[in-house]
Amino acid sequence: MSPHTPTGRRVATAAITATALMTPLVAAVPAQAAPCHLTNPRTGTCNVTSHKPGKGGGGGGNGGGGASGPILPPPPEGLTANEAQGFVSVPGGAAPLGAAPASTADLVATARAATAFPVPIVHTAPADKTYVGLRTSLWVEGFGNVQTEPIEGDGQLVQLVATPKSVTWDLGEKKITCEDGGSKNGKTCTYRYARSSASQPGGSYKITATITWDVSWTCRGAGCDAQEGDLDPNTVSSAPTPFIVGEIQTNTGQ
Repeated sequence: MSPHTPTGRRVATAAITATALMTPLVAAVPAQAAPCHLTNPRTGTCNVTSHKPGKGGGGGGNGGGGASGPILPPPPEGLTANEAQGFVSVPGGAAPLGAAPASTADLVATARAATAFPVPIVHTAPADKTYVGLRTSLWVEGFGNVQTEPIEGDGQLVQLVATPKSVTWDLGEKKITCEDGGSKNGKTCTYRYARSSASQPGGSYKITATITWDVSWTCRGAGCDAQEGDLDPNTVSSAPTPFIVGEIQTNTGQ
């Protein structure tokens, strides 16, 4: 039978169809990403395509737009745009433009925090030791006015003044208050012990003196919210000072 006959053409066509059916189908396989090679394992990225902005961004046609910069994502929650780009605000740095001026209360608080009060130093007469029933003079060093250097800002000049008001003495046996710093002559602040210190730890009373200051402030200048005011009193105590109180023995024999 000749292949050119109609019957022959049917045989060839059947053979081609059978061959096609016997050939396995090949599924389309997605392209695999190239292996990742990091030049810096700590900061590198893997299989990331970087696109640089072109110079001709913007509208088309003959009048194309100018150069366009990178489009930044919104900053993470809780950060400003500057902080998200690595610019962090530093506490205590210069105030940003347009910041509200300092209030008088702010300057007063700054002056109060910078005020140094003296620590009292205890003195007695007789010194170091006295006797039951004997008038003992009490006085302190450090009983004086405290004044700060003026603090200036935003059209204001603020100054604090502290005036000593009293001294509270803890004498071990009793507490008393004197209205001034006392003196060696005992005209304003004295005490007479009723019991000796023999039963006390170390055989002595531990006495302390606490000075109380009244604190006020003044403000001068066009920017002041107020001209003057008072703050809470300030107290400073001395270190404990050992003080021996003895008894005078008398013989009343016949």
